[in-house]
Amino acid sequence: MLAGKLDELGDSLIKTVTDWGGAGLVAILIVLVIVQIARQMSMKAAIGAVIGMIIVLGIYKARNDLSDMFTDEVQHPANSSGAVVVVIDQPRLSDRVVL
Repeated sequence: MLAGKLDELGDSLIKTVTDWGGAGLVAILIVLVIVQIARQMSMKAAIGAVIGMIIVLGIYKARNDLSDMFTDEVQHPANSSGAVVVVIDQPRLSDRVVL
């Protein structure tokens, strides 16, 4: 009975820490964007920092899907799509345009 309560407490604690971690990442990224804007004092730096923040948050939110795709690719390489092959022929004399 005590083990069940401790298991629930442990799960609750881990969920709380992971929720704080996600919120903390967003807060740290916002602070970094503001610091970058204040340091550079340019609109280009501001746009670059915001785009970087969007990319990082997108990767962070898709981390489970990305890890599942990577794991599937490693464990089942035969199911992946084949390589794209592009064949480039040399130009023929009839293809030339005379001006």
